Amino acid sequence: MSATFGMKNTTVRMFGEKVIVPDNAIAKLMYYLNCIGVVIDYQDSVLTDFQNYDELSGEQLLAVYQLAKLLNPSIFFQYKIFMLDQSLLINADNQFYEITDEFVGLHATREIMIGGKSVKVLKLMACNSRWLNNYYYRPIQEIDTFIRNYQRRTTITRSEYHSTPTVIPDFGCAPVNMTCNYCGEAITTITESKFNIFACFCCMLFNLLYCCVQICSNKNPCCCNINHRCPKCGRVVGEYNSC
Repeated sequence: MSATFGMKNTTVRMFGEKVIVPDNAIAKLMYYLNCIGVVIDYQDSVLTDFQNYDELSGEQLLAVYQLAKLLNPSIFFQYKIFMLDQSLLINADNQFYEITDEFVGLHATREIMIGGKSVKVLKLMACNSRWLNNYYYRPIQEIDTFIRNYQRRTTITRSEYHSTPTVIPDFGCAPVNMTCNYCGEAITTITESKFNIFACFCCMLFNLLYCCVQICSNKNPCCCNINHRCPKCGRVVGEYNSC
C-alpha cells in the first residue's frame, strides 16, 4: 500500500504491505529486525527472514536475540526514526514513511551510531504501543525468562553434582543398594563368590581361632571373596574379602 500527501510543503510517501508473522518469539524479533532494515541501512537477510525462523542454527538464534537487544526501540525514538503517533497509522499497527523534504515535526537524523558503527537512516516508521509490545518487548521478555530458567537449572544441576558426596557402601556377602560409579544408575548389586585360598588355609590351620577373629571383625567366616557387580553395566563396583 502506498499514498502520497503534502504536509507544510513537505512531500511524504507512505508505503508498506501487510504480512503474517508466525506466532513465535524468535520469528517476531526477526520481523522487528526486518522493519529495522527498512528504516536504516543495517540488514541481515538471514536474521530477518522471519518466515523461515525454524531453519536457523543455534548460533543464529542467539544472534537474532543479541541483535534485537542492541537495536532497542529507544534508540530510534531518540533520533525520531520511530514515532508513536496513531494519526499516522491507517488500519495498521505500524507504517513506513519516506520523507522527500525536511519537515521539523518529522525530522530524523540522517546518520546514527549503533554499536560503534555509523549507519544511514533510510526511512521513518510510525507505530503504536501494541506493535512494540507484540514484536519487541514481549518476545524479548519471553526469551529472557527462558534463558534465566535454563541458567538456573544448569546451576542447580552443577551445584548438586559437586556437593553430593560419594557414598561407598560396606560390601559383605549379601547384595547392597547403591549408585553405580560407572553408569550412575541406582542398583542392587549382584554377588559372585570367588574362592580365597589364603582364607581356606587360615581356617584349616587355626580353625576355631580363625572363626572367632572373623566374627569379631564383622566378617563372614567363609573361605570365599565376594565380587559385587552392577546389573546394568556389568562392571565390578565393589569386593568383599573374606580374609
